[in-house]
Amino acid sequence: MLNPGPIPFIGQAKAGSDWRVAGLRRFLKFPRSLSVTREGKVFIGVLLVIGLAAVNTGNNLLYLVVSSMLSIIIVSGLMSESTLRGLRVTRALPRSAYKGSPACITIRVENTKRLFSSYSFKIKGTDGPSAPAYVVRLKPGEKSELRLECLFTKRGYARPGPVRVSTRFPFGLFVKGKSEPGGEDESVLVLPSTDRALAIKALQGASSITGDGRSSQRGAGVDLHGLREYGPADDARHIHWKSAARKEPLLLKEFEREAGKRVMIIFDNRRGATDDEFETLVDRAAATAAFHIEAGGAVGLKTVGRDIPPKPGRAQLSMILKELALISPAPVEGEPALRVASA
Repeated sequence: MLNPGPIPFIGQAKAGSDWRVAGLRRFLKFPRSLSVTREGKVFIGVLLVIGLAAVNTGNNLLYLVVSSMLSIIIVSGLMSESTLRGLRVTRALPRSAYKGSPACITIRVENTKRLFSSYSFKIKGTDGPSAPAYVVRLKPGEKSELRLECLFTKRGYARPGPVRVSTRFPFGLFVKGKSEPGGEDESVLVLPSTDRALAIKALQGASSITGDGRSSQRGAGVDLHGLREYGPADDARHIHWKSAARKEPLLLKEFEREAGKRVMIIFDNRRGATDDEFETLVDRAAATAAFHIEAGGAVGLKTVGRDIPPKPGRAQLSMILKELALISPAPVEGEPALRVASA
C-alpha cells in the first residue's frame, strides 16, 4: 500500500490559527491602564454613601448630587483620554552604556492632534529608578524633547523596557496610562563596570606588575609613593589610619603615577565558576583596563581565543570593553582567573 505522505495544508492551518490567536490577544489587550488614586477612592466612597441615602430617602436633591458626581467621573475619563490620544512618543538610545550606571535616553513626544492640547502628563521609563519627566501642556502639533535615565544591570546587548505615559488630569481621581514599547531593533551595548575600586581590588588580588614601566612620580596610581601631612582639601579616603591610631598628626598616602606602563590583562575565561564570580572577574578586568589607559598606559587583553595587543588611547579601551561586554565562559574546564602582567 502506498504511503500518501504528509497531509497538506496542516502547517498552513496551524499558522492561520496562530495568527488568529495573536490577533485575539491584541484585541483583548486594553490600550489603556487605569488605577484609582487615594482621592478617587474617597470620592467613590462619598458617592456610594450619598447614592445609598438617595435610594433610601427618595430625596431629589441627593439624586441631583449623585448625578453630578457621576458626571465628574465621566468628564474625567473623557478629558484624560483626550490628553493621551494623539501623543506620539519616540526615543533615541545611546550606542553604549555602563553596567550599574545611569544612561541618558532622549524622549521625543509630539501632539499629533489638530485641535486639542494635551495637559499635565508625565513620561517615565520602566528601567531604573529615575524621576519621570513632566509636561504641563503640549499644544496641537507641538513637539517636546525630554531626558530620562535608564539603568542596566547586565552586560551585553540589552533592549530597554517600554516608556510609560500617564496622566491624572483633570481632577486627580484616576491615573490613566499607556505604554510605548519602542522599535523592535532598538538595543544598547552594555559595557562592564569600570569603577576604580574594582581596579584596585584586581591589582591587589592579581599577580603584581613587574617591568621597567613603573613610575617614581606622584599620581593617581595604586602603588604607595609616600606619606605627607593631611590637608583640608585632600581626600579623606587616603588617610593613613595607622598613624592616626597612634595619635600622630594625620598623614595622607600618596600613590605613584601609572603613566608609561604597558600591561597585559590575562583573563582566563573558563567555565568553572558561578555566574556571579565570572561577572566579578569581567568587571575587574574592565576596570583595570580603564584605570591604566586613563593614566596614559598601554593595555592589552588576552582571553581564551582572543588576543588584543597593548595600545594606549580611548579607541583601545573601547575595543577591550566591547570584547569584555560580549565575552562568555569558554568551553574549557577549569577555574577562571584574572592576572595583570607587564607587556
